[in-house]
Amino acid sequence: MGEIKKMEFGKKYQVGNFVVFKINKVLRKSEVRELRANMNIPTSEREKLKRAQLPYIKVEANSGIWAIEFCCNTQVYHMIDQLLGDGSETHINTLHHVFNMWFMDTTVAGDAEYQEAKAVALKSFMGRVQAKPISDEEDKKILDEMENDENQKAAIIEMAKHAEGEEGNNEG
Repeated sequence: MGEIKKMEFGKKYQVGNFVVFKINKVLRKSEVRELRANMNIPTSEREKLKRAQLPYIKVEANSGIWAIEFCCNTQVYHMIDQLLGDGSETHINTLHHVFNMWFMDTTVAGDAEYQEAKAVALKSFMGRVQAKPISDEEDKKILDEMENDENQKAAIIEMAKHAEGEEGNNEG
């Protein structure tokens, strides 16, 4: 099985009337604090960590009037990263459709009937997704992602320990 191609950092990908790019984004202190809390990093270790950068994928209308971002810890980030990374025309067309749906979903409020129909469709979709058994392959993928998350958490804790050691060496 070949290596999965992913998007290049900084390169702009044109998808219909949207431009998509992968960037590293410096997080605000409050975002870092929340992320560290969600990762269950011990409080004593959190204080030693410096501000961080995380990969994001940004989808933006060519006009600049609309944009949406996804952090590297989301399924949507990985979906876009892989589908655009392989450059398949079919995948690009699929993403264009998805981006148009997101654009419409986030910019059209509609009336009560429209909102109710969306809620019914979402409830139906969630029922179908929950009803599907998970294949062994998908189960392995989920477990691999969980292991990767744990490895990232351990790496952050290790970076904090290393940073603490460097600060102690610089004080003398």
